[in-house]
Amino acid sequence: MTTVVVILSTVNATIGGWEWEPIKNLKDEHVQEIAEYAVQAYNMISNSFPIQLVKVEKGKIRYAGGTNYKLVVAAVVPETGNMVKLYETIVRENIFNAKKVVYFRQLFKSAPTIKN
Repeated sequence: MTTVVVILSTVNATIGGWEWEPIKNLKDEHVQEIAEYAVQAYNMISNSFPIQLVKVEKGKIRYAGGTNYKLVVAAVVPETGNMVKLYETIVRENIFNAKKVVYFRQLFKSAPTIKN
């Protein structure tokens, strides 16, 4: 009995339970929706100027009790001269499409300023 449990656990991890996989299409409408949700959630709790999503730079996905999205997003702060900053976030979406931001943090590497 113990051997069967170990084997099933290993199979689940290999098939797509706990491994992060690259997102093939970062411009996918649902990926963009997840990124926008994370930015809006950040803006609701942040004490600084609101940020605006520019694009999704990188992304990974993991299926484990729902869908987890690990994204690196580029965003601007219009009030500070459109300096582009990079943020990393994980958003968990359950089987009922309810979303929750697990974390959202600024990366210390910044991108160039967007010119108007």
